[in-house]
Amino acid sequence: MKTVAIVGSPRKDGNCDLLVKALCDKIDGDVESFFLNDLDLQFCDACLACQKGDCIKEDDIRNIMDKILEADLLILSSPIYYGQITGQLKTLIDRFYMVSQNPNKSLEGIKVIEVITQANPSDIYDDYVDFLNKTAIEFVGMDVIKTIFAKGAGDKGQGIEKALEEIEKLEINI
Repeated sequence: MKTVAIVGSPRKDGNCDLLVKALCDKIDGDVESFFLNDLDLQFCDACLACQKGDCIKEDDIRNIMDKILEADLLILSSPIYYGQITGQLKTLIDRFYMVSQNPNKSLEGIKVIEVITQANPSDIYDDYVDFLNKTAIEFVGMDVIKTIFAKGAGDKGQGIEKALEEIEKLEINI
C-alpha cells in the first residue's frame, strides 16, 4: 500500500505532527510524509492551463500531487485556526483543481484519513469538517474513511490522548 501523509500545521512536532507520525507507524507499505510549512506552495491562478495538460506552476505541490495520484491512502492533517484548516492545507486542496480539470488524471477512489486538532474542546467544528469533505475531498472522488479529532488540543501533547487511543485501535484495510 502506498500512503502519502500531509501535515498542514505550521508547528513541527506539534499535535498534528505527533498524531500523523503515530498513524504512519501503523501503516504497512510505503509511506511518504510532507510537512507543508517547509515547502514552496503556490496559489492556484485559475489560468485553466490544467484543462489542456499539466499545471504551469513550478512548485512543490506538483511533486506532492504526483505522489497522491499514485497513493492508495492519503492522510490530511490540520489544526483548526480561526474556524478553518490552515492556509497551507487549503492551498494544497485548492490545487486539487489541477487534477480535477485534467482529463488524463483522477483522484477517484483514493482513501483519505483526516487528522484534525483544535483547541476548542467542543464539537463546534464538526459541521465545517463535514462541509470540507463534501465540497473539496469527496467532490474530486476521494473517499474519507476516517476523521480523527483531537479536541481541546491547545498546547503540545494536550488533548490528544483520545485521538492516540483511536489511532492505536484503528484497523486500516485498503
